[in-house]
Amino acid sequence: MKVRTQLVLACFLLSIVPLSGIVLYSYQSSRKALETAYHREAARLARQMDRRLATIRNELEQRLAEVSALPLPNMKQGETTPEAVVDNVLLALGESANLIDSIELQPVAAAAPAPRAQPRSEAPEPPEAAEAPEPPEPPEPVIIEIPDVPKLPRYRMSDAQRDEIRELSRMNREFAANAATMPPEQRHALAEELRTRQQKVDVQMREEQTRFNQELQEALRLREERRKALEEERRAKIAGAGAPKKEVVHIVHAAPPAPPVVVTTPATTTSADGAVKVRRQLTPEEKALLKEHEKRIALLFGRKLNIPVRKEGEVVAQLSAQVKPEAVIRRVLGTATDDGELAFAADREGHIYTRTPDDRASLDRLGIADALAHDQPLPRVDNWIVSSSKDPQSGLRIGVARPVGDNLYELRNAAALNFTAGIALILIALVGIVPVANHITRDVKMVTVGAERIAAGDLTTRLPVKSKNEFGQLATAFNKMAHDLSHNHQTILQQERIAKEQEMQQRLLELEYGRKSVELEDARSFQLSMLPKEVPDHPSFEVAAFIRTATEVGGDYYDFHLVPGGPLTVAVGDATGHGAKAGTMVTVVKTLFAGYDASIAPSRFLAASAEKIKRMELGRMAMSFLVARFEPKQLTIAAAGMPPALIHRASSGTVEEIAFSATPLGTLGTDYHEQIAQLASGDTVLLLTDGFPELLDASGQQLGYAAVTQAFADAATAESAEEVIARINATARRWHGEQPPNDDVTFVVVRVA
Repeated sequence: MKVRTQLVLACFLLSIVPLSGIVLYSYQSSRKALETAYHREAARLARQMDRRLATIRNELEQRLAEVSALPLPNMKQGETTPEAVVDNVLLALGESANLIDSIELQPVAAAAPAPRAQPRSEAPEPPEAAEAPEPPEPPEPVIIEIPDVPKLPRYRMSDAQRDEIRELSRMNREFAANAATMPPEQRHALAEELRTRQQKVDVQMREEQTRFNQELQEALRLREERRKALEEERRAKIAGAGAPKKEVVHIVHAAPPAPPVVVTTPATTTSADGAVKVRRQLTPEEKALLKEHEKRIALLFGRKLNIPVRKEGEVVAQLSAQVKPEAVIRRVLGTATDDGELAFAADREGHIYTRTPDDRASLDRLGIADALAHDQPLPRVDNWIVSSSKDPQSGLRIGVARPVGDNLYELRNAAALNFTAGIALILIALVGIVPVANHITRDVKMVTVGAERIAAGDLTTRLPVKSKNEFGQLATAFNKMAHDLSHNHQTILQQERIAKEQEMQQRLLELEYGRKSVELEDARSFQLSMLPKEVPDHPSFEVAAFIRTATEVGGDYYDFHLVPGGPLTVAVGDATGHGAKAGTMVTVVKTLFAGYDASIAPSRFLAASAEKIKRMELGRMAMSFLVARFEPKQLTIAAAGMPPALIHRASSGTVEEIAFSATPLGTLGTDYHEQIAQLASGDTVLLLTDGFPELLDASGQQLGYAAVTQAFADAATAESAEEVIARINATARRWHGEQPPNDDVTFVVVRVA
């Protein structure tokens, strides 16, 4: 593929790929942001409906608690109930009356009356005189049917009245809890106070009901007059116009519809004159409907709306409300919107509630209804956002499904339009890229031809420089490269000649190095041959020795002289420097010590040796030397420039030093003195060169004589002279490491048997 084609294709790909990525990323990010916003809004609506349900439940419980404190119908069978009682109930329920079909008042079977308290002066009647009362039959419940409450005026109860009812309810609970333990006088007084307060509340409620009935009749009259006026005006202006439609909440079940859960309908709750009826007798069919209604309400609210009714502290009945499920669901789901939003609710038994039958059909089509009926997680529906929340008390699932397909369709259209516009711009740009690519490839072809000639060996090739752009700079760089190649070719030829000469010299140096290495190895072998092959075996002393050289040929030396049945003489020396000169000095001293006579004092031997070395005129060569003669109970020692000898006393565990001030052999001094030390069984003597205390660690710090003394004190407790040597050597390696020492290191250890 030609470079021109590659350039055009590369420009196209480098344009289309980023454009596609940008469009796709923009679409995905916008879609994700849109779905997130819809999810958040749907979740907010679901939580809002959940809060509405909780508010309705709390409001109903609060209103029923207030109703339970009112003067309610007499619980005795057959007695009639005045209309004012029902009016008081409506007034206490307030706006919540629109949610209630009826109120059931189930009397509690009264227990046998307690015997009357008698004064102490009166004697109690004998047990056989009192007849046991027969248990009363369970009373029939009282049903208070609630009519549809007009919108105006609202049922209101003053704050003072509500406070009085709450106080009355509190006193009833307190009386019920403490009646058994109260004295008769206090119980009678509290019961009288409860009756007085109930009568007071009854009077206030009657007055309020009278006022409310007047306002209600006036409001109904005005509303009827207004309705008639509007109807006449509508008939006059708009022929054939129908009445506005009223929004209805539809309740749809997963199973076949159950019987209506209302006990009565508004048509049967009022008489011809609008009065409210209170019924005591229920037919079996009405009782069955009542139970079914209670079950439905329990599914909505999570529990029955039962409130105990107390009279003088005793529970005399259970008050329960038969709520209108349609009205509750209407308030919870709210009004329909124009954006296709589907609000729904589902109870624990799979009953599904929607605003309209069309909403239920949509839920069935989307598969949401089936998931709700079987209490499964809500499905993920394409182009829809579905969110729900569950009421923790009732288990009612409330949710919202919102369509987002239209918005996503518009989003996809916008992305496609942007992509199409980008492609068009890229195609227009390609038309201008072609001549530029031709110009670029022409210059590239010229460079290619020049490179081929260079590759063929024509280093005199040069390119014409026609511009100052990158290709002109490339031609200039190419010409410089051709010049450098020509120059480098000549340089390489010269370097090859020099390299061959250096190779020959390197071979000569390797031969010379090999020869010297052989000589050094021979010198090392010669030096080691001058050292004793083994330590002497003396009945009174245990001897061990160690030497480690810094170079191939070291300057340290040790030797022994043993007279059978006589003393043991040990010599330790350290020649100046290293290498061949040090080896020469070691050879001289070795020769002198070979003629040592044990009858000669060590100091006299050192003086004679120093004199002989001076006469040899070895220049600046010198050697530190020590001669120690060991007898069973005595050590005689003389030294020329050697470190102190160390004696470890077995009896006390202390270390003694024997120091010397004489100069090494071969220097100016020839006056040497000897020192005598007494030895005891178990004492250990260390003779060493200065290489051990002068060992350097990684930071260049010397070990020092104090550390040497301490190391010897620790090592001298070993069981044998060899182990003493091993411990001292371990100390040296810990300090200096495994690399060769900076100076020769020599130890000789003698232990008294």
